[in-house]
Amino acid sequence: MCLSAKLIVGVMLLTVASPVLAAPVNDPALPNDIATYIERVRLDAKDPDAHRGPSAKNQAKSDLNQLIVYYNAAIRLDPNDDDAYFHRALANFYAGSIAKALADLSQANKLDPQYAYYALWIDIIDKRGNLPSQFAQAISKIDMTKWPAPVIRLFLGETTPAAVLAAADDADAKTRSGQLCEANFYIGELSLQQGAKDEAERLFRLSATDCPREFVEGPSATAELQALSGNR
Repeated sequence: MCLSAKLIVGVMLLTVASPVLAAPVNDPALPNDIATYIERVRLDAKDPDAHRGPSAKNQAKSDLNQLIVYYNAAIRLDPNDDDAYFHRALANFYAGSIAKALADLSQANKLDPQYAYYALWIDIIDKRGNLPSQFAQAISKIDMTKWPAPVIRLFLGETTPAAVLAAADDADAKTRSGQLCEANFYIGELSLQQGAKDEAERLFRLSATDCPREFVEGPSATAELQALSGNR
């Protein structure tokens, strides 16, 4: 999922060090404290143990809270900004508030019901919280003739991981890279839901390593890997 340039800072919501971000540190659209955090994330990104200790977790929680405040302000400025609702949803999710995350995702989906990724994340978070599925309603206005329709069909149980990976292939190298990144991440999420943790870890590692820097799935995969590591 390729993020808008102005709101790409939202991938910083992860509770672990993220892969490098596409937003330039000197972007005037970003508050100074957030720009500083981007630079710290870049410097820490190669250290897989950087965010495992209690002090690091406390710092991560503080960073998430700062991001939530940032997107609160963005939404006050533009209550119809679906990107801002999405990024605040992910910040709330990784901060541990599933209810707030789903409320924001539902609003993002309402504002742009044709954007498939909102529906995918609604389903991921619903399942993480053992909640009734909203997926059928969330995908009702999505164009199922184009990517990421194969991923949606996978979540519906209508296709296989192999078929999704085959559909992700494309003659254009940039398109193929992005679609394979997403395929690996979302197949990894499904594997995790099914209890296949080793397969999920393998796929998350592919996403964390290979996703284009502007895709949210890369740092999200890193977060999932850290969570899996912490649960062992």
